[in-house]
Amino acid sequence: MKILIVGAGPIGCYTARLLAKSGGDMDVRIIEEHSEIGRPVHCAGLVSQEVLTHARFPIDPGCIVNQIDGAELCYNGDSFKINRKDVAVVIDRERFDRFLGEGLSIDFNTRFMGLEKEGSGYLVETDKGEYYADIVIGADGANSAMRKAAGFSEQVSYLRGVQFRLHYDRCETNLVQVYLSNPLFVWIIPESKGIVRVGVLSHNPYHDLLTFLKEKSIDGEILEKFAGIAPMGRCLTSKDRLFLVGDAACQVKPLTQGGIYYGMRCAEILTDCILANKMNRYERQWQERFGREIDIGLKVRQMYQQLKPDTMAKIFSVLKKNSSLLEEFGDFENHSKFISAIFRTSGLQSILGVLIANIIKDIDI
Repeated sequence: MKILIVGAGPIGCYTARLLAKSGGDMDVRIIEEHSEIGRPVHCAGLVSQEVLTHARFPIDPGCIVNQIDGAELCYNGDSFKINRKDVAVVIDRERFDRFLGEGLSIDFNTRFMGLEKEGSGYLVETDKGEYYADIVIGADGANSAMRKAAGFSEQVSYLRGVQFRLHYDRCETNLVQVYLSNPLFVWIIPESKGIVRVGVLSHNPYHDLLTFLKEKSIDGEILEKFAGIAPMGRCLTSKDRLFLVGDAACQVKPLTQGGIYYGMRCAEILTDCILANKMNRYERQWQERFGREIDIGLKVRQMYQQLKPDTMAKIFSVLKKNSSLLEEFGDFENHSKFISAIFRTSGLQSILGVLIANIIKDIDI
């Protein structure tokens, strides 16, 4: 069976590794528009421990550059800390991606152009010629060309992100700092002693990040700059031996835009369905695993973007007083656990009132 994967990012490579390791009659090939794996970098590089420990094969521990034990949340000059020992790790994304791509058949500098049905499979057109595949998997990121060419129905919007890697030594090396504002947030991720990653997701990220750095008097030497886009929304991910996975499938957390954990788990579901020749189950199974989580996140993000500053300040104050809820129920990959807890907190209920009822009335929390 010939399987073609579009995109050699971490999810495309992880999917290919799983299929190649299955021992079945699989001819798996990846096409990648760039000249190498891991560049350009599009990710903040902060992931949960589960990204590594839940993988179906050992991940190179050398990908880890720092351990994170919690976060400091900041809003309008106020702040509080959440302590969660070993809650996350900072990874070297380039090394992580390259590790996942080791030993795979990858055609670099090959751009996906489109596809058409050919018998029971597909002819895939690229700028370097045609490929035949029985199955085609789109793992080509947020603005997936495969998703558009194959006509998958979608309701997707985007945020743009910019991150600077720079010298800065005025933050704790084991805590992430998150500065909340509406409708965006800024992060400071300690990579090592004296080096941090500072980034933002917004509609005008470069301007917003420069403004933040100036306001906080963060003027360390900039070592690298990264940029990318993050998808928000939903789309169909399976039809007639065509599949989407990872950011291409909008399998991301709407509140933080992290997608590696969801993407890897969905790649496992897709691989299992292919190997069992039950490919029609992929959409249903991954939706059962993460669909509700994504829908709740989208609704809460919608609510967050509607908050007025005075309401935001009240909510932050209540969260600060109930920070133990974050420490007890906070889950890096499943935000609904904490969301359910705070929605049951009387202080927040009285503040949000009708706003919460209107926005989440169709979600069973």
